[in-house]
Amino acid sequence: MAFISFDSLVNRFSENIYGTRKGRLRMRLIDALYQRYLPIELVQGGHVLDAAGGLGQMTTWFNVQGAEKVDYFDVSGEMANYVEAQCRSEIEQGSVTVRQASIIDYRPDQPVDVVNIHAVLEWLENPMSVVDQLQHWVKPGGYVGLMVYNKHMLMLRHLMRGTLSKAMAGQLRGAKGGLTPITAIDPQEVEQRLIASGFEIVTQAGIRSFSDLAEKTVVEWYDEEDVFDAELELCEQRPYCDIARYVLFIARKPS
Repeated sequence: MAFISFDSLVNRFSENIYGTRKGRLRMRLIDALYQRYLPIELVQGGHVLDAAGGLGQMTTWFNVQGAEKVDYFDVSGEMANYVEAQCRSEIEQGSVTVRQASIIDYRPDQPVDVVNIHAVLEWLENPMSVVDQLQHWVKPGGYVGLMVYNKHMLMLRHLMRGTLSKAMAGQLRGAKGGLTPITAIDPQEVEQRLIASGFEIVTQAGIRSFSDLAEKTVVEWYDEEDVFDAELELCEQRPYCDIARYVLFIARKPS
């Protein structure tokens, strides 16, 4: 299969991932970075594509920020149905559209101001083929927010948890039915492909740079606000942005 669909996992995602401290931290860091780097005049009144948008958190985020229209799609029919129910009033008003589609085959009707793709590429067999398509999805002067599951963090976790031989053999692919992706991503390759497609990298930031490496009991010693402040301070600094659980690229297509 060329991709993984998360049909039947709506409740698991909403409760066990996004409803946790880790999930809140992820969303707060994305919010802070988007507020910092996406031009407000582009977002407000702009046209946004939330590609393979899962439970639709970013569709809601862009809608709240004042986007004129947010187009959402996901390969999972259950995810799309969930978002359709959550955004019923916005759909009726015409500010949100929802459809079921695969990111591999998707082609937007027209380029948009902002393309949002989070935690998607790592579930594809050939993730870079999507990166190469982005130049056709974004208007000149528009932006892409692309977040990927970091191969380096996954490697470190194997090394730290006793699976040395598996790590050194490059056996990082997640088990069938699990939530470890099938294709962990090298951030440097993403950067190179974005630049080759004509994008300018605005920032590379780590999402959960240290808190996923620490033992759970250690992280729980800290106040949630203190962890957020530290993660935000470190997220654009090297080496922290290179070893985070996720790496977020914000890139601009020149006018």
